[in-house]
Amino acid sequence: MNYLFKGMQSEERFKLLLQLTKISSESVKAALYDYLVIGIDKKSACALNGVREPNFAPALNKLNEKAGIVEAIKEHDL
Repeated sequence: MNYLFKGMQSEERFKLLLQLTKISSESVKAALYDYLVIGIDKKSACALNGVREPNFAPALNKLNEKAGIVEAIKEHDL
């Protein structure tokens, strides 16, 4: 299931989700930020930050996986 959508994350939530991953590349983080917080499309976010799309996709998938875990925890707590 997809939990993260273009331009729909707050900066704070993005930073917190990022802390749950081992993504270390600053350029990949910047591309993810541009896509998830600012709302720039994937290709442009990658191009602006010098990230190859094959490197962007796994990072986005990992971040989405962590967001899914957070949502599952929230559901459990209700």
